[in-house]
Amino acid sequence: MERLAAQGDNSDSAYDAIFAQREQRGVDEFDVRRWQYLIRYFRGGRLIDLGTLDSLVPLMAKELYPRAEVWGMDKAEDAIKTMRERYPEVIYEVGDIYKTQFPTGYFSYVVLGEVLEHLEEPEKCLKEAFRILKSGGTLALSVPEEEAREPGAVDIRHLWSFSIKDVRELLGAYGKVKIKVLGSKWFPRYRYAWPIILGWCYKN
Repeated sequence: MERLAAQGDNSDSAYDAIFAQREQRGVDEFDVRRWQYLIRYFRGGRLIDLGTLDSLVPLMAKELYPRAEVWGMDKAEDAIKTMRERYPEVIYEVGDIYKTQFPTGYFSYVVLGEVLEHLEEPEKCLKEAFRILKSGGTLALSVPEEEAREPGAVDIRHLWSFSIKDVRELLGAYGKVKIKVLGSKWFPRYRYAWPIILGWCYKN
């Protein structure tokens, strides 16, 4: 991992403001593709999307498996309130992803989509995420690929740049790892997007 000179605001209130901005912009098709990949190995059970904000991962998982217990957690209180009212079929909670209140091994699937690059201590977050993931469960994450090539190109709030090697090493300590890079979609029309590393880890 390479430290970036972040210039943006990563406070709780800032993410409520980001949520409001994204509400006006609407859903991005690249985000939808990324969310679909993040849950591609979900087969029901209990899922949590850590750092969910406006992610539709919980809703998409619930639509695939209506009997699943699906959670979304974030520190942005206004965002969580809105998502809770909009999607009552999902359990939304305000919480600290460094130290959740869930029992060890509670979830069968944990998602961290575009979260680690914003955190001062990404390894600490991963440790907690794997604690609440049961043995044999799956952790899915996404991060921008090597943003240090052009710092701030994706988001000025990002603190870390990750390579494929970084993601493989971070996840490899916990189990078997699979990696994919998601880039621009060329058909049926050109859509540029910064490449995203998707990683899945099957916990030992």
